[in-house]
Amino acid sequence: MSDIHANLRQQRQSAFTLVEVLVVIAVIGVLIALLLPAVQMARESARRTACVNKLRQITLACHQHQDTYNVFPPVWVQSPFTVPQGQVIEGGAGLYAFLLPYLEREDLARQYRWDKGAQRLENQPVATTQLPVVQCPSAEPNRWVTAVEDPQNYSYGGKGACGDYTGVREIDSSLVELGIVDLAACYQGVLARDHLTRLAEITDGASQTLLITECAGRPKLWRAGKLVPEIYAQGGPWISGTTTFGKGSSPDGTKQPGPCAINCSNDREVYSFHPGGANTVFVDGSVHFLPASIEIRVFARLVTRAGGESVAIP
Repeated sequence: MSDIHANLRQQRQSAFTLVEVLVVIAVIGVLIALLLPAVQMARESARRTACVNKLRQITLACHQHQDTYNVFPPVWVQSPFTVPQGQVIEGGAGLYAFLLPYLEREDLARQYRWDKGAQRLENQPVATTQLPVVQCPSAEPNRWVTAVEDPQNYSYGGKGACGDYTGVREIDSSLVELGIVDLAACYQGVLARDHLTRLAEITDGASQTLLITECAGRPKLWRAGKLVPEIYAQGGPWISGTTTFGKGSSPDGTKQPGPCAINCSNDREVYSFHPGGANTVFVDGSVHFLPASIEIRVFARLVTRAGGESVAIP
């Protein structure tokens, strides 16, 4: 009997008490809570790096277009307009319609109809193709614009695949009138509307002039990190006018124009899902993460290709 009691006492001594189990669970919970932010930061860092690499591919494509035709492609073309690829009879063509051959999509470039509008039925085989190279990894993948978001262009039942990278076509002159942007000789960016920019026109310098920025998440409308239900941001399909307007907005993103240049509204303004700012690439191919706190006065100096301003990149 003594041996049996001894064995029972030994088993009770070696077992965990309820308090000990709860302590272990609490410790594991604390460790998970500590590790989770680090894991999330590592994932976002990887997504941001992938975003940078995509921007570099797009910039290289822009320069290949420039090497081929001695001009940069326009960010948006309305008809009638003559481009190196032919005569634009019906407008709406955006930046990526010109870059397809240099993004290893010669098949789509051959299908694109320059005599038909970008959103027209004839260009649906191209417009409905999802292009991973124009999608930021931090944004929702494979988004569409349909008649729900854009009834003006897709009421016939068509749709357009979305992208997250755009050219800033200009700085809106109303910002000068508001006194938050300097008077400049020219407010146009490199990738302008209905204009084929030559290198000689970029007199502010290739290392001082923006080429491509993020404008992520469309057609859903995002304002200062918050999704706005049942209202949609314009210009999401990569096939059409992939441009930001350079108007800025109020800090909460509800009004344009305004003093906030980055991450306040994705309604054709610079916007990313990266904390603290947005990836941008300059004409010389250098990529910079511009902080969301950047003054729109400084941002405007980086947009203009021949504004005559000088600026230190943040």
